Parts: sequence; structure tokens; C-alpha cells
Amino acid sequence: MKSIILIAVVICLGCSISGCGGYTSPNKSQTAASMTGNWQFTFTSSKGASMSLSGTGTLTQTGSNFSGTLSITGACTTSGTISGTLSGLSITNGRLTGTNLPITVSGTVVSSYNSAGGSYQVMMASGVCASVSGDSGTWTGTRTIGSGVSGYFIGPMQAADRLPMQLALNLKSDGGQLSGTATFTNSACLHSMNVAGTQSGMNLELQGDGGTDGSVVLSGTTDKEGKTLTLNSMVSGICQAESGAGTLTKLR
Repeated sequence: MKSIILIAVVICLGCSISGCGGYTSPNKSQTAASMTGNWQFTFTSSKGASMSLSGTGTLTQTGSNFSGTLSITGACTTSGTISGTLSGLSITNGRLTGTNLPITVSGTVVSSYNSAGGSYQVMMASGVCASVSGDSGTWTGTRTIGSGVSGYFIGPMQAADRLPMQLALNLKSDGGQLSGTATFTNSACLHSMNVAGTQSGMNLELQGDGGTDGSVVLSGTTDKEGKTLTLNSMVSGICQAESGAGTLTKLR
């Protein structure tokens, strides 16, 4: 009888280890592929640098489809939408559409989903973009800041005829939306205020209202690592002479 009981115990232990129907290691789980995040794109025309363009923006992926809005420079349009379908590492049905500028895009994304590249073809462009109809070339894309600008930044803002004031920004990011606080030191009237705004690629804009102290608009760019902000400030109210520019560095 003891032998029968021992055999039963061994069998049960074997079932616990093997799963009695298949054991799947937690290390086998896969993270869903996604291009969601901030990207910078460069399109290099076969007609030369004067026809090339670059764009920055935030992509959102739902299922296998991604899309986003880009701010575009170096082309006959200043903004556009980009979209496509991700099938494994292949990008299909890709399109970049700006005003009068329809472009088809194809290519691949690397396995880390932090960069991509391929070829493009300009379709029937019209209006001010008519001259680039039929153009083709290559493109590359790089994820810039996956989670957006966040953290504590500090640095001087220099006005034209004033001593520099110190600006500290404590920011958090949520899907391209920025919010937080701005604290001013050595300002004649600005003190502390809540700020909110948006980030598209490496471009950002924040607005804050300090009531009777005045309001401020901060616009500029961030570096690829999200560690430096290069900003212009437009101050309204009695301290408008403190409008200026400066660079803020992330401390934490």
C-alpha cells in the first residue's frame, strides 16, 4: 500500500512540473509590436536635397494600423498625416499626405521598433507641389522620445534688456499632452503657475496663466533623449519685456 501511495505522489508531482497538458514558460511571452511614440522622419529625394523633406510627429498604433500628424519642413507643404499597416516587420499601405502632396510609402521596421526605412513615390501632386509629381526616393524614421518629455528641467531665460530669470519646469507627458508647473526666479512679476500644452515629435508648446502676474507661452524643441529643452518665451501682461529665450537641462 505504501508503494502505491508513493507512486501516486510521484505522478502528481510530475503533473505539477510538466503542467499535465503543456507548460508555457513566462519567458516565452511576447510584447506586442508597436510604433506608438514620437518619431522623426527624413525623406531623401532622387532629385536632390532641394526636394527632400523632414517631418516630426507622434504616431499612435491600434492593432496593426498606425497613424499620426507630422510637422514638415523642406517641402511645398508644412504639415501632413502619415499612416500605414504593420505586418511583422513590414510596413504596407503606407501614405504620407500633405496639402497637394500625396506620397506612397513602403519599407520595414527594425525588431526594436525604434527605427524604420524604405522607399517612397510621389503620386499626382498639384498646386504648389505640382513640380514634384513622380518624384521618388528613400526615407528613414527614428523614434525620438518614446514616452514624451517629462521630469524636472531648469535653466536661464534671457530677455533682450533684462537680467536673466531662472525657469524651472516640472512636466509629465501623456500621449503627446504635456502638463505641469512653471516656477520663475528673479522675475519682476512672474512667480509660479500651472502649464499645459502639446508635444509633436521634438516640437513642444506650453501655455500658462499666472492671473494678475501675467501669462506666458513657451515654445521650442527638445533633443532626442529628452534631456534638454530649447525654448522661446512670450510673456503677456506687465512683464512682457521679460520675453526671451533659453535652454533648460533635465535634472531628474
